[in-house]
Amino acid sequence: MPKVLRRHALLKSAMSDATLPAKVSRNSMAQLFLFAAPMLPLAMLTLPLGAYIPPLYAQAGISLSLIGLIFMAARIFDVVTDPIMGALTDRTRTRFGRRRPWLLAGAPIFAVSAAALFFPPEGAGALWLVGWLFMIMIGSTILGVTHGAWSADIAGDYDERSRVQAVLIMTSILASLCVMIGPALAERVVDDPVTARASLAGGLIVILTLPMVALAVFGVREPSIAPTQPNLVSPHNAVLIALKRQVFLRRLLFADFMQGLAGGVIVSMIAFYAEAKGVPRVAAQLLLAFFVSGLICVPAWIWLSFRLGKAKTIGISSLVSIGLLMLVALAPAGQPALILAAFGAFGSTMGVWIFLMKSILSDLIEIEEKETGEPRAGIMFALFLLTQKLGGAFAVGISYLILGLGGFKPGVTPSPEMAVIIIAITVSAPIIGHAVMALVTLTWKGDAASSG
Repeated sequence: MPKVLRRHALLKSAMSDATLPAKVSRNSMAQLFLFAAPMLPLAMLTLPLGAYIPPLYAQAGISLSLIGLIFMAARIFDVVTDPIMGALTDRTRTRFGRRRPWLLAGAPIFAVSAAALFFPPEGAGALWLVGWLFMIMIGSTILGVTHGAWSADIAGDYDERSRVQAVLIMTSILASLCVMIGPALAERVVDDPVTARASLAGGLIVILTLPMVALAVFGVREPSIAPTQPNLVSPHNAVLIALKRQVFLRRLLFADFMQGLAGGVIVSMIAFYAEAKGVPRVAAQLLLAFFVSGLICVPAWIWLSFRLGKAKTIGISSLVSIGLLMLVALAPAGQPALILAAFGAFGSTMGVWIFLMKSILSDLIEIEEKETGEPRAGIMFALFLLTQKLGGAFAVGISYLILGLGGFKPGVTPSPEMAVIIIAITVSAPIIGHAVMALVTLTWKGDAASSG
């Protein structure tokens, strides 16, 4: 009990005390939107990587089962690289800062890899997919881990963390909308919607990566860094120490993994769900409705989190999501308007757990830095991103393995029995993920706001 009380006191003090590095108490909206600019290409990759790339390479002749295994292997690779990247950005010391040099290094890797992955030459096979998928994983790790750690640096107190993460999630949703509008329009008129979706999405990512990263790097200053003890702990040991020290962090990361799995299933199955419902040409529109609804509803969830606390708000949103997923499952086949409405309703909760969990993570980072006297933002944000990536990887691997073993072929109208299996896969994983998230967040007693 004394440890629990001590941690709660540390969390409360995080609402006002400065630690490593020195925090900015409040950022202007202009600063926040400049800072959020790299989230545009990063977020634009997330959905197409799961929804557009697998069908593109399946169309080229690679089996769904092999594609699933390749994606799983790429994400497992992140188990090694993410903590290392977190430690590197925490320990970097240059006149230009510790986060910005890594963003400049990662941007060209990310852009070149996206160009190769989304625009494969004729005859490109599994080796091309493996090579460039792993390269874009490296680029996204450098950008994602570094930018996530920087977001903890610039947030000065409990509510400011929610504000920073809310701007980031709204930017992410806006990016997802931008990357879906073109494919949503094109899929209704082109002869090859699979290639059109990938080309339009990949083109946006390639064009925007360098200028968006430059906006943050040259438009936002890093907070000053207080002197620290030399960090002699290895990245992976630092992760293990943090997990051992903070019980709730372990539970939160498990819930995050389950939600990463759930989100990965939705994204990777959306085209096949549309086929199962008899509306194969509205897959991108379903995602568009999902993200538009999420963007509209984010401010309401922020307002609720200020009053109920972050954890309780996540839990409530997860319970609501479970009910809305039943609408997605039961939407009548062959009725695009009703299916779009169901996905739009489900999208109203889509961003809640993402931005509020990152805000809670920033609170937990504050505790870890107070107890260790060392910077931990990079390593702990790497851990957070890793659980999401692993969840998404297993989603693609497991879903496509089941479909492949069941004899499903993309582009071919599924049988009624296969349609039931596809719909069940699409909604069951998110229901389980939200149930786990609700259990973890609604039973936590350490949220500073909800504890008074």
